[in-house]
Amino acid sequence: MSRIPMALASLALVALSTGCVSRTITRFEDNQKSPVTALEVSKFENYLFFAKKTHQFYLCQDTGDKLICKLSCDGQNDVVCPQAGGTYSGATTNVR
Repeated sequence: MSRIPMALASLALVALSTGCVSRTITRFEDNQKSPVTALEVSKFENYLFFAKKTHQFYLCQDTGDKLICKLSCDGQNDVVCPQAGGTYSGATTNVR
């Protein structure tokens, strides 16, 4: 009988951890004086009981055949990307 609660707990964990992520470019701007590109991306994560939207900012270096991008608001330099999250019972945001 102890296997049934364990199986249900495992199933619940899988259901909560699976979801889909989509990204949409909202702005793409080349610098005319240097090989730098500013990129803004809207990242949307949708899970079974909650969703989260993050506005991400990237700085990209143009190397000729590749665009190498680095997230500018990753929290390592005291800048955190704006986020909003929600469930069926409410919503939160880190925007100030």
